[in-house]
Amino acid sequence: MLSKFKANTNLRSSQVGGVAAASKIMNFTKETMEKRILGVIKKHDKDLMTAIQDNMFTFDNLIMSDERSLQTLLRATDPEDLIMALKGSDQNLQEKLFGCMSTRAAANLRDEMETLGPVRLTEVQDAQKNVIAVARKMSDDGTIVLAGRGGEEMV
Repeated sequence: MLSKFKANTNLRSSQVGGVAAASKIMNFTKETMEKRILGVIKKHDKDLMTAIQDNMFTFDNLIMSDERSLQTLLRATDPEDLIMALKGSDQNLQEKLFGCMSTRAAANLRDEMETLGPVRLTEVQDAQKNVIAVARKMSDDGTIVLAGRGGEEMV
């Protein structure tokens, strides 16, 4: 029987899981459980933990969230982080977020982004992670609903 399994190359070549699958699973966990799991992974393989975190709910995923949740998130986000995070984001996401704020606030944000000039990618990524950290906390608290993050469906 064991020799049949060893000979079956299809069985050996089909793997289930990986970083993407782990990231999707982690998006459905509460922040406290996520921290515990990632802490254990970090003890064994820091690079794996970083890869999982980087593939979890990202700044670009905000485009799937509803406007009310985004408005609440924008009010709770540090303006400096928001400016920096938007600087490196997709044009469609920028427009959606600008649409969730007053015309005046959106114009001010656009002006700030232009005034900022070129910025390092690492600074943009750090700011986006800060915004996502706020979003995840608010999602865990039930203050907002993040599409693609799990939790209860809204009907």
